[in-house]
Amino acid sequence: MAAESSNDRSRNDPFTDIYTAYSQVTDTTANDIDLRQYPLSWKTAKIYISASIGGLLFGYDGGTIAGVLMSLRPQDLGLKELKDYQKGFITGTAGLGAFIGSICAFPLADRLGRKRTIGLCSMLFAIAAIDMASAQSLPALVAGRLLLGIAVGIAAQCIPIYLSEVSPSSARGTILALNTLAITSGQLFSCVLSWFIHNHTGGWRILFALGGLPAVVLLLLVNSLPESPRWLLFTGNPRAAQESLHVIYPKASKIEIVNKLVSFVNNMSSISTNEEESAPLLRSSYSARNDSFDIEALISETTSNMAGATAQRGGRTKMDPRTRRALIVGCVLMFFQQSTGFNAFVYYSPFIFSKIGVEDPLLPAVAVASINFLFTIVAMYVVDRSGRRSVLLHTIWIMTLGLIVSTVGFQYKVPATFLAALLVYVAAYAVGMGAIPWMSVEFLPLNQRSFGASCITCTNWLTNSALSISFLPLVRGFGNECTMTLFTVMTALNWCFVYFWYPEVKGLSLEEIGQVFENGIDVHYVYRKYH
Repeated sequence: MAAESSNDRSRNDPFTDIYTAYSQVTDTTANDIDLRQYPLSWKTAKIYISASIGGLLFGYDGGTIAGVLMSLRPQDLGLKELKDYQKGFITGTAGLGAFIGSICAFPLADRLGRKRTIGLCSMLFAIAAIDMASAQSLPALVAGRLLLGIAVGIAAQCIPIYLSEVSPSSARGTILALNTLAITSGQLFSCVLSWFIHNHTGGWRILFALGGLPAVVLLLLVNSLPESPRWLLFTGNPRAAQESLHVIYPKASKIEIVNKLVSFVNNMSSISTNEEESAPLLRSSYSARNDSFDIEALISETTSNMAGATAQRGGRTKMDPRTRRALIVGCVLMFFQQSTGFNAFVYYSPFIFSKIGVEDPLLPAVAVASINFLFTIVAMYVVDRSGRRSVLLHTIWIMTLGLIVSTVGFQYKVPATFLAALLVYVAAYAVGMGAIPWMSVEFLPLNQRSFGASCITCTNWLTNSALSISFLPLVRGFGNECTMTLFTVMTALNWCFVYFWYPEVKGLSLEEIGQVFENGIDVHYVYRKYH
């Protein structure tokens, strides 16, 4: 009876329940908050939709430039003639700015936080839009394009990081794909708008000015976004991290929130001390006979020790082999995203379609943007259900087939065949390579995530710029068919890379993904361990 009474007292004692939960925290049980269906509501959806406005701005810029070049007249900038190299300079300056922005983004994201960095890039978008829309000279327009590019680079680096760190494991792929959907919706909107107004005098100014409206909306919404709880813990602010998690998981209990915090700290502690395995922060030695202990003080002490250890090693911790492997995979996949030719079809679509006799070359560009947008929605649906690796393997070969047929259509100047095959290529690209390379930030540990995301984004812009600059010379020097064949070869190499080196991380927490790269690259880790 005594034992029974003791059990009854334990059952009614909330401290006993908490300590029992603490003593059982492990790498597996720490993620219980993610095991049930995520409670999506307007408040939680608002977080992801608001942050994705930055992606819309990113996409709007990419889809606008073709319409701008068609409606821009030399006299608008005080010139007698607008030469091809000047058009290329207007187009390419944004890529240069994006490269600069990507480099600047990682110290900003680590020092200011993800939320403030998103706010900063929205301000830059708004200022750049005003400058470009009011430009009366080529230097003023180029300066606006450079500033716009810097904002694009920051957004492309920071927003995927933010979304990956505030999303639950079960829905992280879908939420990251939402950013890609925002990018493609921006491209579609700008293409449609370009088609309507490209013949109007000063239409290019309208295109640039409208790009500032979403930036203002994002600037107004950014204060309502929760900061990344992982970043808050990393900077030694556990109370704010706990509050942020309550916003992200509004129906989670206090114990589940604390367990989530503990799993974050265990992982960060392991990374900062370069241990091979994560040592549990809370052990079974915390017995139920203690009346209380301060979880916030314990987490604060741990994060303080981590900061001190990092400072002794001279700042940011040295990149360990598994992080290096993860970063290489992310950069190579991003290289293939650009080198398979999609942006060439976006930037130079009027030139490409006019070459095969299409009278209104902007209209097929709208069709390309529409298919890209619609099939990005498909990507949101399948990426967490089928897995990243599976989606890539099933879509890249379709891209290859589409490019082969489109090359034939281009060679024999059959617009219907070329356009149909190109749309198949775009659909497959949107489901796989359009969305998934941006998710590679999830491979990286917290203390290297901003730096690694900058490397991945810089790879994007360097390849993008090289393709933008070289596309027309390639077409003139080697012909349209050889250029299309080169893209086909790159898609085939892309499939081989994914098959041998790209791992599946479906359903894994950010803290567990590092295990995939522990000893080489375990592409079948998820299937072997959980299926």
